[in-house]
Amino acid sequence: SNSSPPLAVSPVLTSCARGRAQMGGAPGLFGGLLDKRTAPYVIWTAVALACALFFWLSRPREQKSHSDASGIGSPDGNSGLGGRRPKVSLGLDGMLLALGGGSLSEAAVVPFLQLCVAAELFVIARASSDEREEELTSALQAVGAFDAGLRRHRVMFSSTPDGRASMVRQLQPALHLEADQGVASSLEGKISGVRVIGSTEWPTIDRAFKLSASPVAVDPGSCS
Repeated sequence: SNSSPPLAVSPVLTSCARGRAQMGGAPGLFGGLLDKRTAPYVIWTAVALACALFFWLSRPREQKSHSDASGIGSPDGNSGLGGRRPKVSLGLDGMLLALGGGSLSEAAVVPFLQLCVAAELFVIARASSDEREEELTSALQAVGAFDAGLRRHRVMFSSTPDGRASMVRQLQPALHLEADQGVASSLEGKISGVRVIGSTEWPTIDRAFKLSASPVAVDPGSCS
């Protein structure tokens, strides 16, 4: 029988077929790496790396804001709870200010300035007019109270002893220093501690203004 001559295969077609065969091998290679057994490990590894990168990028900014916040409210330069000065309130009348006339007591100036340094001090003076308030503020500036650590916004005024007692209850200081026995009595059980200047336990301003001082021991026999 007559047979047809074999068809000649074009070199171009042969090259294309070879290229498709090579490309077809690539899916087989990745398929060997990402089969049903290894795919979950690869996916979770990628997720873990993404989370680690996110936290690494965000951590420096958070640490800086925390560091800045830790120094807020430390006028003496000490940060943290351990470095804060105790909150103390003080009724100026009868101590730094003489009762009645309101002139400064020279004997109380030095202990008062030491207290301005040692505590976050709030002072309350009796005043019934703006002129009187300005006069007392100028007197505090003249003795160097603001240079020693007293803040101007912590200088407060009331027109009555009851008003002063109400201010102290709102402040809730660790200690209140008072010369008026009536005010001190109204604060009993309302705040942590009260020292009554001129009392048996705290007879002098110099002793009462020292935060670490202890009250004078009273001899029970002297009361009989």
